[in-house]
Amino acid sequence: MVQSYSGQAWTMELGGLLLGGDGSIVLHEPTGILASTDTRTVRSTRIGRPGVVLGDDVPGARIIHLSMTVLDNPETLAELLAVLRRGADRVLRFSVPGVAGGAGRVAVRVGEWAAPLDAVYTAGAVRVEVELIAADPFLYSDAEFTGQVVPAVPRGAARIWPVRFPFSFAKAGARATVADPVITVGGSAETWPVITLRGPLSAPVITNRAVPGERLRVQLDVPASEALVIDTGARTVQLNGADRYALSSDSVWFPLRPGANRWELDDLMGGRDRVADLRWRSAWI
Repeated sequence: MVQSYSGQAWTMELGGLLLGGDGSIVLHEPTGILASTDTRTVRSTRIGRPGVVLGDDVPGARIIHLSMTVLDNPETLAELLAVLRRGADRVLRFSVPGVAGGAGRVAVRVGEWAAPLDAVYTAGAVRVEVELIAADPFLYSDAEFTGQVVPAVPRGAARIWPVRFPFSFAKAGARATVADPVITVGGSAETWPVITLRGPLSAPVITNRAVPGERLRVQLDVPASEALVIDTGARTVQLNGADRYALSSDSVWFPLRPGANRWELDDLMGGRDRVADLRWRSAWI
Protein backbone atom coordinates (compact mmCIF):
# COMPACT_ATOMS: atom_id res chain seq x y z
CA MET A 1 0.00 0.00 0.00
CA VAL A 2 1.38 3.41 -0.96
CA GLN A 3 1.69 5.74 1.99
CA SER A 4 0.98 9.46 1.77
CA TYR A 5 3.56 12.20 2.03
CA SER A 6 3.57 14.02 5.38
CA GLY A 7 6.66 16.20 5.08
CA GLN A 8 8.83 13.90 7.21
CA ALA A 9 12.51 14.80 6.95
CA TRP A 10 14.47 13.04 4.21
CA THR A 11 11.39 12.08 2.20
CA MET A 12 9.99 13.16 -1.16
CA GLU A 13 6.77 12.89 -3.13
CA LEU A 14 6.35 12.51 -6.87
CA GLY A 15 2.97 12.01 -8.49
CA GLY A 16 1.36 11.12 -5.17
CA LEU A 17 3.95 8.46 -4.33
CA LEU A 18 5.97 8.65 -1.12
CA LEU A 19 9.70 8.27 -1.72
CA GLY A 20 11.71 7.32 1.35
CA GLY A 21 10.56 7.15 4.95
CA ASP A 22 8.35 4.21 5.92
CA GLY A 23 7.08 3.62 2.41
CA SER A 24 7.97 0.73 0.13
CA ILE A 25 10.04 2.96 -2.17
CA VAL A 26 13.53 3.40 -0.71
CA LEU A 27 15.26 6.62 -1.76
CA HIS A 28 19.03 6.57 -2.24
CA GLU A 29 21.08 9.78 -2.33
CA PRO A 30 19.16 12.07 -4.71
CA THR A 31 21.35 14.57 -6.54
CA GLY A 32 20.69 17.91 -8.19
CA ILE A 33 18.52 19.52 -5.52
CA LEU A 34 21.31 20.95 -3.41
CA ALA A 35 23.45 21.80 -6.41
CA SER A 36 24.10 24.62 -8.85
CA THR A 37 22.31 24.59 -12.20
CA ASP A 38 23.63 24.94 -15.72
CA THR A 39 24.58 28.56 -16.31
CA ARG A 40 24.29 30.57 -19.50
CA THR A 41 26.55 33.56 -19.85
CA VAL A 42 27.65 35.94 -22.59
CA ARG A 43 31.41 36.08 -22.98
CA SER A 44 33.34 38.27 -25.34
CA THR A 45 37.03 38.35 -26.15
CA ARG A 46 39.10 41.25 -24.83
CA ILE A 47 40.87 42.58 -27.91
CA GLY A 48 44.61 42.62 -27.42
CA ARG A 49 44.33 41.73 -23.73
CA PRO A 50 44.19 38.42 -21.88
CA GLY A 51 40.94 37.04 -20.54
CA VAL A 52 37.31 37.62 -21.50
CA VAL A 53 34.51 40.00 -20.59
CA LEU A 54 31.73 38.20 -18.71
CA GLY A 55 28.09 39.11 -19.22
CA ASP A 56 25.14 38.41 -16.95
CA ASP A 57 24.83 34.82 -15.73
CA VAL A 58 21.41 33.22 -16.32
CA PRO A 59 20.57 29.90 -14.64
CA GLY A 60 19.54 27.10 -16.98
CA ALA A 61 17.49 23.99 -16.25
CA ARG A 62 17.93 22.04 -13.03
CA ILE A 63 18.69 18.33 -13.51
CA ILE A 64 17.71 16.02 -10.64
CA HIS A 65 18.61 12.34 -10.41
CA LEU A 66 16.71 9.94 -8.15
CA SER A 67 18.00 6.50 -7.33
CA MET A 68 15.33 4.29 -5.76
CA THR A 69 14.54 0.70 -4.81
CA VAL A 70 10.96 -0.59 -4.87
CA LEU A 71 10.46 -3.36 -2.32
CA ASP A 72 8.13 -6.37 -2.33
CA ASN A 73 5.16 -4.80 -4.06
CA PRO A 74 4.51 -5.22 -7.81
CA GLU A 75 1.55 -2.83 -7.58
CA THR A 76 3.81 -0.07 -6.22
CA LEU A 77 6.23 -0.63 -9.11
CA ALA A 78 3.35 -0.33 -11.58
CA GLU A 79 2.24 2.91 -9.95
CA LEU A 80 5.78 4.31 -10.07
CA LEU A 81 6.15 3.41 -13.76
CA ALA A 82 2.84 5.18 -14.45
CA VAL A 83 4.21 8.30 -12.76
CA LEU A 84 7.34 8.12 -14.93
CA ARG A 85 5.48 8.43 -18.23
CA ARG A 86 6.99 10.98 -20.59
CA GLY A 87 5.52 14.41 -21.24
CA ALA A 88 3.72 14.84 -17.92
CA ASP A 89 4.66 17.77 -15.72
CA ARG A 90 4.91 16.82 -12.05
CA VAL A 91 5.59 18.56 -8.77
CA LEU A 92 8.44 17.02 -6.79
CA ARG A 93 7.96 17.84 -3.10
CA PHE A 94 10.81 17.26 -0.71
CA SER A 95 11.73 17.68 2.93
CA VAL A 96 15.46 18.13 3.41
CA PRO A 97 16.72 20.00 6.50
CA GLY A 98 18.30 23.30 5.51
CA VAL A 99 17.03 23.26 1.90
CA ALA A 100 14.14 25.53 0.80
CA GLY A 101 13.16 26.18 4.38
CA GLY A 102 13.06 22.46 5.17
CA ALA A 103 10.00 21.79 2.97
CA GLY A 104 10.19 22.63 -0.72
CA ARG A 105 8.96 21.83 -4.19
CA VAL A 106 10.05 22.06 -7.80
CA ALA A 107 8.13 21.46 -11.04
CA VAL A 108 9.75 18.68 -13.09
CA ARG A 109 9.33 16.60 -16.21
CA VAL A 110 10.57 13.03 -16.46
CA GLY A 111 13.61 12.55 -18.68
CA GLU A 112 15.52 9.29 -18.94
CA TRP A 113 14.80 6.44 -16.58
CA ALA A 114 15.77 2.78 -16.25
CA ALA A 115 14.90 -0.28 -14.14
CA PRO A 116 17.52 -3.01 -14.78
CA LEU A 117 16.14 -6.57 -15.02
CA ASP A 118 18.86 -8.10 -12.87
CA ALA A 119 19.15 -10.54 -9.98
CA VAL A 120 17.93 -7.93 -7.53
CA TYR A 121 14.76 -7.55 -9.61
CA THR A 122 14.05 -11.30 -9.45
CA ALA A 123 14.51 -11.17 -5.66
CA GLY A 124 11.70 -8.62 -5.35
CA ALA A 125 13.73 -5.43 -4.99
CA VAL A 126 13.60 -3.30 -8.16
CA ARG A 127 16.22 -0.61 -8.67
CA VAL A 128 14.97 2.45 -10.55
CA GLU A 129 17.09 5.36 -11.80
CA VAL A 130 15.24 8.51 -12.88
CA GLU A 131 16.32 11.80 -14.45
CA LEU A 132 14.03 14.77 -13.75
CA ILE A 133 14.28 18.07 -15.64
CA ALA A 134 13.12 21.30 -13.99
CA ALA A 135 12.70 24.01 -16.65
CA ASP A 136 12.30 26.51 -13.79
CA PRO A 137 15.52 25.95 -11.79
CA PHE A 138 14.31 27.68 -8.62
CA LEU A 139 13.36 25.72 -5.51
CA TYR A 140 10.16 26.98 -3.90
CA SER A 141 8.77 26.67 -0.40
CA ASP A 142 6.08 24.03 -0.16
CA ALA A 143 4.00 26.50 1.85
CA GLU A 144 2.30 29.41 0.10
CA PHE A 145 2.45 32.82 1.78
CA THR A 146 -0.04 35.66 1.63
CA GLY A 147 0.13 39.41 2.20
CA GLN A 148 -1.58 42.64 1.26
CA VAL A 149 -0.63 45.76 -0.68
CA VAL A 150 -2.26 48.86 0.80
CA PRO A 151 -2.52 52.54 -0.13
CA ALA A 152 0.42 54.77 0.79
CA VAL A 153 -1.47 57.96 1.57
CA PRO A 154 -5.27 57.63 1.71
CA ARG A 155 -7.16 59.82 -0.73
CA GLY A 156 -10.16 61.91 0.23
CA ALA A 157 -9.87 65.34 1.83
CA ALA A 158 -12.28 66.67 4.41
CA ARG A 159 -13.81 70.12 4.25
CA ILE A 160 -12.07 72.36 6.81
CA TRP A 161 -13.45 75.81 5.95
CA PRO A 162 -14.86 77.37 7.97
CA VAL A 163 -12.41 76.06 10.54
CA ARG A 164 -13.87 74.20 13.51
CA PHE A 165 -11.60 72.81 16.18
CA PRO A 166 -10.47 70.12 16.40
CA PHE A 167 -10.14 69.55 12.64
CA SER A 168 -8.55 66.89 10.49
CA PHE A 169 -7.63 66.52 6.83
CA ALA A 170 -9.03 62.96 6.88
CA LYS A 171 -12.65 62.09 6.41
CA ALA A 172 -14.62 61.22 9.53
CA GLY A 173 -14.28 57.59 10.59
CA ALA A 174 -11.24 56.89 8.40
CA ARG A 175 -8.50 54.64 9.74
CA ALA A 176 -4.89 55.79 9.84
CA THR A 177 -3.69 52.58 8.23
CA VAL A 178 -5.20 49.48 6.70
CA ALA A 179 -2.35 46.98 7.04
CA ASP A 180 1.40 46.73 7.34
CA PRO A 181 2.79 48.26 4.09
CA VAL A 182 5.99 46.18 4.30
CA ILE A 183 5.84 42.68 2.77
CA THR A 184 8.58 40.43 4.14
CA VAL A 185 9.73 37.60 1.87
CA GLY A 186 12.00 34.69 2.75
CA GLY A 187 14.32 32.69 0.53
CA SER A 188 17.42 33.77 -1.37
CA ALA A 189 15.97 34.61 -4.80
CA GLU A 190 13.25 36.78 -6.27
CA THR A 191 9.78 35.30 -6.61
CA TRP A 192 6.79 36.26 -8.76
CA PRO A 193 3.50 36.63 -6.91
CA VAL A 194 -0.13 36.47 -7.96
CA ILE A 195 -1.98 39.74 -7.25
CA THR A 196 -5.76 39.79 -6.74
CA LEU A 197 -7.75 43.03 -6.67
CA ARG A 198 -11.48 43.18 -6.02
CA GLY A 199 -13.74 45.97 -7.24
CA PRO A 200 -14.83 48.60 -7.28
CA LEU A 201 -11.55 50.00 -8.56
CA SER A 202 -10.59 52.34 -11.38
CA ALA A 203 -7.19 52.11 -13.14
CA PRO A 204 -5.39 50.42 -10.22
CA VAL A 205 -1.61 50.84 -9.92
CA ILE A 206 0.86 48.66 -7.99
CA THR A 207 4.13 50.49 -7.34
CA ASN A 208 7.42 49.31 -5.83
CA ARG A 209 8.63 52.30 -3.82
CA ALA A 210 12.06 50.73 -3.32
CA VAL A 211 12.96 50.63 -7.03
CA PRO A 212 12.21 53.66 -9.22
CA GLY A 213 10.23 52.84 -12.33
CA GLU A 214 8.80 49.52 -11.15
CA ARG A 215 5.08 49.97 -11.64
CA LEU A 216 2.10 47.99 -12.94
CA ARG A 217 -0.74 50.19 -14.16
CA VAL A 218 -3.95 48.46 -15.29
CA GLN A 219 -6.02 50.65 -17.58
CA LEU A 220 -9.51 49.39 -16.86
CA ASP A 221 -12.26 49.61 -14.27
CA VAL A 222 -13.05 46.71 -11.95
CA PRO A 223 -16.76 46.70 -11.08
CA ALA A 224 -17.98 45.81 -7.61
CA SER A 225 -17.87 42.09 -6.73
CA GLU A 226 -15.53 41.34 -9.65
CA ALA A 227 -11.90 40.21 -9.40
CA LEU A 228 -8.81 41.29 -11.32
CA VAL A 229 -5.98 38.74 -11.14
CA ILE A 230 -2.43 39.66 -12.18
CA ASP A 231 -0.04 36.71 -12.41
CA THR A 232 3.40 38.29 -12.52
CA GLY A 233 5.10 34.97 -13.22
CA ALA A 234 2.86 34.00 -16.13
CA ARG A 235 2.64 37.67 -17.27
CA THR A 236 -1.16 37.58 -17.46
CA VAL A 237 -3.96 39.97 -16.52
CA GLN A 238 -7.43 38.46 -16.12
CA LEU A 239 -10.77 39.98 -15.18
CA ASN A 240 -13.13 37.28 -13.88
CA GLY A 241 -10.99 34.64 -15.61
CA ALA A 242 -10.95 36.35 -19.03
CA ASP A 243 -7.64 37.59 -20.43
CA ARG A 244 -7.38 41.35 -20.70
CA TYR A 245 -4.50 43.19 -22.35
CA ALA A 246 -4.75 46.27 -20.20
CA LEU A 247 -1.32 47.29 -18.94
CA SER A 248 -0.07 50.81 -19.68
CA SER A 249 3.00 51.35 -21.86
CA ASP A 250 5.07 52.42 -18.83
CA SER A 251 4.27 49.23 -16.87
CA VAL A 252 7.14 46.93 -15.86
CA TRP A 253 6.85 43.38 -14.56
CA PHE A 254 8.72 43.15 -11.26
CA PRO A 255 9.11 40.47 -8.56
CA LEU A 256 9.09 40.27 -4.80
CA ARG A 257 12.65 40.17 -3.51
CA PRO A 258 14.04 38.50 -0.37
CA GLY A 259 13.65 40.71 2.69
CA ALA A 260 11.41 43.75 3.05
CA ASN A 261 9.38 44.93 0.04
CA ARG A 262 7.43 48.17 0.09
CA TRP A 263 4.66 47.93 -2.47
CA GLU A 264 1.81 50.39 -2.64
CA LEU A 265 -1.64 50.43 -4.24
CA ASP A 266 -3.40 53.40 -5.78
CA ASP A 267 -6.44 53.87 -7.99
CA LEU A 268 -8.55 56.75 -9.27
CA MET A 269 -11.46 56.00 -6.94
CA GLY A 270 -9.21 56.26 -3.89
CA GLY A 271 -11.22 54.08 -1.53
CA ARG A 272 -9.45 53.95 1.82
CA ASP A 273 -10.24 50.33 2.58
CA ARG A 274 -9.03 48.94 -0.74
CA VAL A 275 -6.24 46.34 -0.74
CA ALA A 276 -4.51 44.00 -3.17
CA ASP A 277 -4.04 40.41 -2.00
CA LEU A 278 -0.72 38.69 -2.75
CA ARG A 279 0.14 34.99 -2.94
CA TRP A 280 3.70 33.76 -3.34
CA ARG A 281 6.21 31.04 -2.49
CA SER A 282 9.68 31.89 -1.24
CA ALA A 283 12.38 30.89 -3.74
CA TRP A 284 15.95 29.61 -3.64
CA ILE A 285 18.51 28.97 -6.39
